[in-house]
Parts: sequence; C-alpha cells; structure tokens
Amino acid sequence: MKAVVYYDVDDFRVEDMPIPRIGPDEILVKVKACGLCTTDLFRAMYRKAKPGTVFGHEIAGEVAEVGLEVTKFEVGNRVAVLHHAPCGACYYCLHGQEPLCDQYRRTNVDPGGFAEYIRVIPELVRKVVVQILDEMTYEEATLIEPTACCVRAVTKSRIAPGDTVLVMGGGPLGLLNAQVAKYMGASQVIVSDHHDFRVNMAKELGIDHAFNAKKISIEEKVKELTEDRGADLVIIAVASTEAVHQGTKMVRWGGKICVFGDFRDVPQPNVEVDPKLMLRDDITLFGSWGCSPQDHQAAFNMIRMGRVKAKEMITHTFPIEQFTEALKVMAEKQCMRIVIKM
Repeated sequence: MKAVVYYDVDDFRVEDMPIPRIGPDEILVKVKACGLCTTDLFRAMYRKAKPGTVFGHEIAGEVAEVGLEVTKFEVGNRVAVLHHAPCGACYYCLHGQEPLCDQYRRTNVDPGGFAEYIRVIPELVRKVVVQILDEMTYEEATLIEPTACCVRAVTKSRIAPGDTVLVMGGGPLGLLNAQVAKYMGASQVIVSDHHDFRVNMAKELGIDHAFNAKKISIEEKVKELTEDRGADLVIIAVASTEAVHQGTKMVRWGGKICVFGDFRDVPQPNVEVDPKLMLRDDITLFGSWGCSPQDHQAAFNMIRMGRVKAKEMITHTFPIEQFTEALKVMAEKQCMRIVIKM
C-alpha cells in the first residue's frame, strides 16, 4: 500500500509499505479520506518526529477486513475512526477527563491516516469507530474528530443561552468552535483573524460577526457588541501567546478564556498573566485538548444535522501523491479544510 512517510522537517515521501495484518479483535480499514490538521503542519515545520512516522488522525474509510471476534462491524461498513480511546475506568475517566487517561494517550491507529489502509486496535474498535450514513461523504466525515475536540472545549466552558463567544483565530478549528458554540446556545459569536479569506469564510458559514484584526480594533468591537462588558467566553483557537494576552482584555468580569490552539510545536514566548485578573476580575483560564467518545458521537450528529457545515468548510482536496503540495497550501492560509484522498 502507499503511505506518506515522514523523515525530517519538509521531507515527506510517498512510499510502499506492507498492508497491516489484523488480530482477531481488530479491523482493517481502507482509508478513503484523511483531513490535514494544523498539528500535522506544525509537526512538519517544527517538531522532529521519529523518522518513518505516518501522520494523519482525521480518518474516514471502509471496513476491508474484520477479525474473527469482531461482531460490531462487517466488511463494507463506512466508518469514521477516532485515533484515541479512553479506558473508562481510571481516575481521570471517572472525573470526565478522558484525554488525560493513560490508555487514551498511548492508543493510536497503525500506521496513520495518510496511508491506504490502517489497522484499528481493539480499544478503538470497541469505543471510537462510528458508522457513517450513506449521505455523509468520506470527506465530510473527516471533520468529525476536530469537531469533537471543539464540542469538548465548548462543553467545558459551560456557556449559557444569551452568552457572547469570541473565537480568536479563524482557521478550521476556530470556525468549528464558532459553529459548535452557536449550536450549544451562544446568542452571538464573534470571530477575529488576520486573513480576509478566513473572515469571509466565517461570514459565509453564518457566523454572527467576523472581523480582520489587522484592520479594526477587535477590543473596541467586542465591547461595542456586549454593552461594554466583554465576551462571556474567549476561545484562543490559534497558537499565539499574544492572542492569550489580548483575550484577557476582551473577556468580561467573571468570564472564561479557553486555550485551544496547539502550542506544543510552535516556538512561543511564555504568557504573562496578571494574577489580579483571576482574583479580582474572577476570570477563569483553562485549556482543552482531545475529546471523549461522547464528544465524538455529538460531533457526528451535529454534522449529520447540518449544524456544523462540514461540506462548505472543505476548500481543497489532494491525492496522497500531492501531500507536500497540500502542506504548502495550508501554510499560505488561503484555504480552510484540506482533505487527502486515497
């Protein structure tokens, strides 16, 4: 089978490798589409992964083989595959913090989504493989995983009907967060970004307000739209410490700031936060990473119902042979969701 293999920063090669062999309680999935996530871009640009790694975790495909002990799926089923699965019984799982579970962090697909076939291990088969409907395309199904991560972030934020949510960063994850927040009760959602393409895309998706932060004062706009209070929730959907600092100026007293952007790979200075903001202004600062099986199911339903506009967010598709070109397009930020097709 063909797979995109990482060797070094900006060195990805499409190579032949053996189709994985499955065990009795595993399934083999023929990958039809895999979303290109910003974490893939950041790993390609900044983090040196182990040579020979196959990236890709936003996966949709068709069951090609089932193990003898698998009863939940059969050959031909159309599925979306989440790449991590919690145990459901550890301290963190029992506290609703599934992404902190040891099993969650060590489970994955073999070898990765940017390959023609993947082996899905038992932990994933049991909990985080979802059958998709015929009317949902494989490309649309690749957005279930990132949408699930947004479901978790907004759920943790506990927004209430009538709340104003500011999303800083209008990339794919920012606009998914915006749509999820609107579905979960926000009265108005504001998106800020530095690129007109993304601002216009936010408007096309029906986001209440979208602005280019290079052209206007977002702080003034937020105050104007909230009777000078500030946003009830600020979601930092970009890996920028400056955005975190700016967010503290645009959240209301008693409001919340969710750090969602993936800071693991992008070189950034530390964030300096005045403790008085948390003490006297009662501001809550927290992070959100990953998702639970329940978030995954909720995301599937939102896309199925059209409350998250998956189809409209996909601006580019590339065959697996053009993976490097897809990375270049993503880096230029004149796109939204990019999908690699097998």
